Amino acid sequence: MIYEKYYTKIMQKTPYIGPFRRTISATYDLFLLLGVWFAVGSIALFLNGGQVLHPAVGSMLAFISGWLFFAFFWMKGGQTLAMQVWRIKLISLNSDDERVTLLQTFLRYTVNCGIVALMGLPLFLIYVDPKNLALNDILSKTKLIKVGS
Repeated sequence: MIYEKYYTKIMQKTPYIGPFRRTISATYDLFLLLGVWFAVGSIALFLNGGQVLHPAVGSMLAFISGWLFFAFFWMKGGQTLAMQVWRIKLISLNSDDERVTLLQTFLRYTVNCGIVALMGLPLFLIYVDPKNLALNDILSKTKLIKVGS
């Protein structure tokens, strides 16, 4: 009970979504994405007659299926399951209705892959940027916001 009050106070102090919350949400989504990759890999293996795919084809399938997974949720309601749990929503900075476009999802997912490759270091741009935006926010013209209480 005490922990909940302390946690709620800390999470309400910052008006932006910091690197910790982004990383925890991304880790949660990674486990969901692993399930998607297992399904896609199984289907690809079945369609290829049980033969292992060329690594380039497998990598492309993983990239495209990952992007489609996130694009579906980001365009549908602005939230993946992990984002719902952590009360985060993705909105577009381009339009008034805040709906994210397919191009924005592609840019954000591609930059997110780069952020993972750089071990999350570009997320710390949040502390330098005057609008508290990370690299993936800036390049895709999107923003993560808090929802609910």
